[in-house]
Amino acid sequence: MILNYYEKGNKNDPTVVFIHGSASDATVWLNELSIVASHGYHCLALDLRGHGDTRLMAQPKEHLKIDIESHVHDVYETLNHIDVFHSHKQVVIVTHSFGGIVALNLAERHPEIIQKLIMIAMPPKLVSPTKDFLKVLLGKPLEIIQSNLDLIQKSPLRARYKSSILTNAHVLQEIYKHVRNWNGFKRITHINCRVYFAAGRFDIVAPAPLMYKMHQFAKNSSFELFKWSGHALMEDEPEKFQSWLLKCIGEKLNDSSHPKPEEHISQHN
Repeated sequence: MILNYYEKGNKNDPTVVFIHGSASDATVWLNELSIVASHGYHCLALDLRGHGDTRLMAQPKEHLKIDIESHVHDVYETLNHIDVFHSHKQVVIVTHSFGGIVALNLAERHPEIIQKLIMIAMPPKLVSPTKDFLKVLLGKPLEIIQSNLDLIQKSPLRARYKSSILTNAHVLQEIYKHVRNWNGFKRITHINCRVYFAAGRFDIVAPAPLMYKMHQFAKNSSFELFKWSGHALMEDEPEKFQSWLLKCIGEKLNDSSHPKPEEHISQHN
C-alpha cells in the first residue's frame, strides 16, 4: 500500500523519514518537518495504514491486515514509490512510540537503506499497569467513545488526542494484538546502524528505565532523558526536543548544511 505522506525540502538533499505512533498521524510531525527541512534535508512524514489520510483497503474488516509486517511493507513500498533511494541510498528514520517498532522491524529486514534510527518514546515492551489498561480501553470503552464522535470533533482537545480517539477501533485492537507480547530487547541486538533513544521521565507507556536498558542492549546507541516530559516529548519540551533532534540527524551526516528559506509542505495520497 502506498501511504499518504507530507513532504518538504529538496529531493536532492539527504532524506529524513518521520513515522508516528499508534492512534496518531503524520500531522504530529509537521512542525519538525519544517524545521529539519530548513537545515538542508528532504523530509517525509508518513500516515501509517489505518491512520490519518491513509485509508484502509476496501474489504471486510476481518480481512484487513494490520500486523507489523504489513506496516513494514507499506513504509518500504512507499519510500520506493517516492524514489528516495535514487539520490541517497540510505535514510534517517525518526519515530515515535509504535512507529519505532515498525522502524526496528524495517531495519532488520532492510538494513541497507537505514543510516540512523531515532527512537522517541518507543516501548521496549508493554508492562503493567499500562498493558492491562490498554486491553480494557480497547474493548467496550473505546466503542462507546467512538459512538459519540460528533461530540469529540467539537471538543477543545489537542489534535493528537482527537486523532487517538478517531482512529478506527479495529485498527487499534489489531495493533495491540501484535505488540502486547513485543520484546524489543531481543530485536535491538540485531541492529547495526546508529540508534538514538529519547525517553520522557514521566512516560508510563515507554518507561525511561526500560528505554535506558534497551540502549544498553544496542550495539551503537545513545540515550537522552527529557526530565519534564511524558510520552509526547515533542509537545512537552519542544525547544529541547528540536535541538536534540537536529543534533542527532546532523551528527556525521551533513555537518556543512546551512539553513534554507521556508518551503511549502505538500501532501500526497
